[in-house]
Amino acid sequence: MGGALDVSKSEKAAAAEAFRGFKGDVENLLAPFQYRELSFDRETPDYFHPGQSARALMDGAMVAQFGRIAESVKSARKLRQDVFLAELDLELLHSRGLRAVRFSPLGKYPAVERDFSFVFEDKVEFEAMRRAVMGLRLGALREFRPVEIFRGGAIPAGKYSVLLRVKLQSDEGTLRDEQIAQWSAQIVAALRELGGVQRT
Repeated sequence: MGGALDVSKSEKAAAAEAFRGFKGDVENLLAPFQYRELSFDRETPDYFHPGQSARALMDGAMVAQFGRIAESVKSARKLRQDVFLAELDLELLHSRGLRAVRFSPLGKYPAVERDFSFVFEDKVEFEAMRRAVMGLRLGALREFRPVEIFRGGAIPAGKYSVLLRVKLQSDEGTLRDEQIAQWSAQIVAALRELGGVQRT
């Protein structure tokens, strides 16, 4: 019985990981278009799995909805494997046009990477973390992304552990330790505001 439960947990974790990868593919597909802000919500139709689907909104207008097909649809169509679907509003995307390609020189000064390990409730998505950290408006922030996600083991049910990586780089000089420490403290505080518990 314990083995069956473990398999179920493993399958759920694998499906959640597949959805995150799929979401990343959709983000990459939408990245070349012109917009001020790309955001996501969970207001998807019933034929999508409620926990593994999302809508993509450019400046508040829906341009895509995507995710894993609901179990009821999967059963009705006698599908044996999980199916992921993405629906794009091509007319709206075409009307927005593509961003102009800009090239920027490589930074003269070295970049610094810092990792932050946190435990969040399942309802807290990376989009909320990204908004919180980008909202700090740190001039040296070049990248903020999840590196690793883990469920199970010592992590309580309904929660997950995420390893977040920040890349900092200045165009004006080599970053000082005290600057990095100050920005790191701000990032930690912003993530804690979302209910995150930092792991050491």
